[in-house]
Amino acid sequence: MFTIYYSDVTGVPSNCSYPHKKLVTDEDSLKEAISHDYVCAEYKNSYRNGDNFIGSDCLPVDCDNDHSDNPEDWITPAIIREAFPDVSFAIHYSRSNNKEKNGKSARPKFHVLFPIDYETDASKYKDVKLRVNSIFPYFDTNALDAARFFFGTKEAEVEIYPGSINLTEYLNSDEFENMEMNKMPESLVIKEGSRNSTLSHFAGRVIKKYGDTEKAYEVFMEKAALCDPPLEDEELVSIWNSAKKFYKKLSNQEGYVDPEQYNQDFLLEPLDYSDVGQATVLAKEYENQLRYSPSTDFLVYNGSYWEESKSKAQAISQELTTRQLEEAEIGIKKLTDVMLKNGAWDILSSVGPKKAVGLFNEEQARVFKDYEDVTAYRKYAIKRRDSKYIFASLKEASPMVEIKQDRLDSD
Repeated sequence: MFTIYYSDVTGVPSNCSYPHKKLVTDEDSLKEAISHDYVCAEYKNSYRNGDNFIGSDCLPVDCDNDHSDNPEDWITPAIIREAFPDVSFAIHYSRSNNKEKNGKSARPKFHVLFPIDYETDASKYKDVKLRVNSIFPYFDTNALDAARFFFGTKEAEVEIYPGSINLTEYLNSDEFENMEMNKMPESLVIKEGSRNSTLSHFAGRVIKKYGDTEKAYEVFMEKAALCDPPLEDEELVSIWNSAKKFYKKLSNQEGYVDPEQYNQDFLLEPLDYSDVGQATVLAKEYENQLRYSPSTDFLVYNGSYWEESKSKAQAISQELTTRQLEEAEIGIKKLTDVMLKNGAWDILSSVGPKKAVGLFNEEQARVFKDYEDVTAYRKYAIKRRDSKYIFASLKEASPMVEIKQDRLDSD
């Protein structure tokens, strides 16, 4: 699975020496590796320090469940399994698991250890952690550096979740590209048993995109309306309040960019990069031009009357991708101009993006992150122009723009 390096001590945060190497293949070898304080990367002279990073085949993240005091909102390994389908990972329950701490009630606390392709670049290693945290925002943001250590536990409680791929393969897969930021089930109806976890994850994503705004709440409630049976109002309030606490914590982080500032140039970007996400934009942007009926298929308003035309519906789906591509390219041009002015582009040109990340000042790093995001948006827009995605958008949009038979007959 992966390699862990452990020390000769337990519970000593000042220790920096991790001389013992252990290949983890099952629960027994994992328990042995984490019986002392440990790291998931190899360092020069076995001395833990970011500058000494040699490489790693394991990406660790922390889940402390400090985003909410409501047990219904807490993340469990089963939810991790659902969020990262088919990905192998291991769980190490921390020494604070299900114990009261800092005035907070007992709750699940654990480390998630993902196997990855061996990585020798510390900046790239950290970037993968940041990427994982951006799509699943319930991992501890204080545990995202490349020199993180974890306290060992003598009587370790662990779990192995086998999968067919490692985290690197998943992040590079077509499935991830199509579903980034939307790891929970995408069916229009949210079934009992997954309602709370699905809405909790969605609330975290939507509040990151729109901020603590009425717009974010409206989108959240639209998603909540898909629950069958409906969640109680008290549960919805609790989930949304937890998302607001998460957003408050997020907005206080260094380099945070207000959603209003970021979103103003990207009005056509979907909330999630998926067929349903694209269909949602399509349905809202063309609600006065596009309708669907099982008896007629797609109806398109030509300026004078509604006509049955699947090809014209296809043209509308194509038009949306053209507008999205133009929007992304305008954004890239604007951010490139900003980087030319603040010196970030010179750094990128001289050392490349991997090394440049470590040389940027706060402003340069923030703008470069925006540049990477809009570049990903452009890549998404181009991909949506493939024929299969043009029709996939229409398929998912059909229930969103469906017109009732009585209205169709009256018209």
